[in-house]
Amino acid sequence: MSMLNNALSGLNAANVALTVAGQNVANAAVEGYSRQSVQFKTTGVQLGGVEVSSVDRIVDAFLNDDIWRTNSDASYYKNKQTYLGFIEQVVGTDSLNLNASITTLSNALNAASTTPDSPAYRQQFLSAAEGLMQDFAQINGALEGQSKKLSSEMSNVSLEVTSLTQQIAQVNGSIGKAIANNQPSAELKDNRERLISQLSEHIGVSIVERDSGLLDISTLSGAPLVVGTKAASIKVNNTDVSSHFLGQEFKLDEHVGGHFGGLISAEKDIIKPTLASLNSLVKDLADDVNTALTAGFDLNNNAGIPLFEYDPLNPLGSISINPNMGKDELAFKNSSTTGPGDNSNIADILSAMTGKGERFTLLVGELAITSKQNKTSIATASSLNTNAIAARDSLSGVNLDEEAASLMHFQQMYGANARVISTADQMFNALLQMF
Repeated sequence: MSMLNNALSGLNAANVALTVAGQNVANAAVEGYSRQSVQFKTTGVQLGGVEVSSVDRIVDAFLNDDIWRTNSDASYYKNKQTYLGFIEQVVGTDSLNLNASITTLSNALNAASTTPDSPAYRQQFLSAAEGLMQDFAQINGALEGQSKKLSSEMSNVSLEVTSLTQQIAQVNGSIGKAIANNQPSAELKDNRERLISQLSEHIGVSIVERDSGLLDISTLSGAPLVVGTKAASIKVNNTDVSSHFLGQEFKLDEHVGGHFGGLISAEKDIIKPTLASLNSLVKDLADDVNTALTAGFDLNNNAGIPLFEYDPLNPLGSISINPNMGKDELAFKNSSTTGPGDNSNIADILSAMTGKGERFTLLVGELAITSKQNKTSIATASSLNTNAIAARDSLSGVNLDEEAASLMHFQQMYGANARVISTADQMFNALLQMF
């Protein structure tokens, strides 16, 4: 009987191994599938045969962590570049070159200095100023549009992250039940890792595995996302992002990484500073030109009036030409007692504009340098992510050649045990014939 029992145990073990190898082959093309391996052990009874001790997923938590970390890094830089590249293109385009527009304004003043009482030259200056206003308005519109788009994108990402945390919490619960009931959990764990990979693209994650098999997930700053079967929700107010978990609120910044981190950084490190620089430029240009004009006198010997008007809280978005300003009101003279050919105040107006164009050129250069550095970071992070996936696949992925060899091996094991059973049957029949 021992011979027959041994063979039956070997036959059953080989059958399980063949089933697992077939499962691996069938799922070879399934993204995120972790190959499975059968572990054997003796029954613990002398000459009692063999049994399957477990069917294990071949995974390495450190390799998975590398994938999730590099996923987050690559997504951070890519999504930041979406806005950085657009703003660089808008601010740096030739048609919206403020340096050129300010130069045109200066050239109009230089032309007017030859015949300061000429209506044509005065109108040319006002037309150049109107052109500058149009450039300011277009740049402001583009930046406002990006801010609105970014806020909308953040809201969409928050819904996606909330959905993923809820799904992971549900799968956590299913895995806990399966392990407690000694049921298979490999497919559930594969599904959970796929969901975490998707989550890591949106936000950087830190993972802690419990002895029960459940995973707790938090942001890189420690804000909880999934704790056992409980999930956090993400909320966005304009461009302020926070995680809410069991009545607690955790504010998220660009250091959370991933899609969210890239968007937050784009708003904090690109859009806001660009707006601040342009607002400062507009304010200084308007104030300096207005000061120079109000210190002079117009064609009718009246005190000069400001050329520009703006809201101090939003210079770029509100600047306009003073509606009371006309050709005759341009204060090109610095005295009320001189004749119409006096151009003595034009030099002060030109001086007021000096350096403003260079400040814009410097801003364009800074954006270009930042964009180039960010593109380099994208390439580096993407390469590291590719390497991390390759390392994981070399361990956990299905190698069809290896599985073919395993199928042949376990088929031989199955056949050999079947032969032992046949031999035992023949021996038993021969023994019966002796009586």
